[in-house]
Amino acid sequence: MPAEAALTPKVRRRRRRFLAEYVIVVAGVLTALAAEQAAQWLHWQWRARGAERDIRRDLHLTADLASERVAIGRCLDGRLTLLQRRIEALPATTTPLPSDADGFPMPFAYRAPSRAWNAEVWDGAMADGAWLHLKRDRARALSLLYLTVRSSRQANIDEKHESSDLSVLEDTDIALSPDKRIELLQNVARLKRLNGELTSLSRQILRRIDDLGYLPSLADTERRLAGPHSLAMNCRYAREDLKDRILQNWFTLNR
Repeated sequence: MPAEAALTPKVRRRRRRFLAEYVIVVAGVLTALAAEQAAQWLHWQWRARGAERDIRRDLHLTADLASERVAIGRCLDGRLTLLQRRIEALPATTTPLPSDADGFPMPFAYRAPSRAWNAEVWDGAMADGAWLHLKRDRARALSLLYLTVRSSRQANIDEKHESSDLSVLEDTDIALSPDKRIELLQNVARLKRLNGELTSLSRQILRRIDDLGYLPSLADTERRLAGPHSLAMNCRYAREDLKDRILQNWFTLNR
């Protein structure tokens, strides 16, 4: 005789009731877990979209900073060449330094823009986990981009420290010792290297921003760089160099 048939009707009813309640409990738990997972997914999608929005806004500013550096790179290099010749010619040279570098305002012996190369938005996305919910290739591209931004920030800090030593050249009656002359020439050489490094890093940054689809148009960038906060468009080479501001052959995840 089958086991089920051997049970009394009362026992069979209890078993069926238990099984029904068990199925209801299991279904309820699974539904709750699924709802929790869905809520978490929606939450992280919202956080990821917010991170993308903040990053896009941040990279518009970064693109302006990088474009500014490309626009003035040759003017700054020309100014450093002028200072090098002045150091080598002293004390025979007594004329005042010009107040610009090929059109770019230069009220001091040498002063490059000191900008906030900011990676805080990306650091925030990394800290709260939002970056984990971006597309994998996009997250990698952003990570590489912000590594380059950090390199630019450090180079800009080093440049600011180096340039302060050249203020002595603003004095037309200066007399340099041989050791001081060598020291200043070394300052100029380091500043030339840093200027070249910042210009190259800026082109890399612009390439990676362009790959991500966040690069502002050249017309909008030139309009902002012509404003009172930059004056980069005063450099005689600015428009020419900005036409190919993106480093075309740089490493990229876009194939």
